[in-house]
Amino acid sequence: MGFKENLREEMEFQDIKPKELSEKTGISVNTLRNYINNHDALPNIDSAVKIAKALNISVEELVEGRKLKNEFQKSEQATKFLSIFVQLSENDKKSVIALLEEMRTHK
Repeated sequence: MGFKENLREEMEFQDIKPKELSEKTGISVNTLRNYINNHDALPNIDSAVKIAKALNISVEELVEGRKLKNEFQKSEQATKFLSIFVQLSENDKKSVIALLEEMRTHK
């Protein structure tokens, strides 16, 4: 898969609409839609970094696709967890991770 397919898939996976991604990146909605729908439209490196950062993934994952995503998609609970988790603040993400690590040690 190419950039546009990975971008579209990642946005669907995280349940993020072009307008929301535009607000997070400062990239126009029309430009984002062009990246998603046009075979020849590729962002410059600055835009790719903004998009990846807004989606909380690496540029490499955006270009090559996520390897672990398929594992998450097999589990409805994991998919729901991840879609909520990516929307949390950095402090809340740290708290959730700490809670999960604590829960794991108290099996």
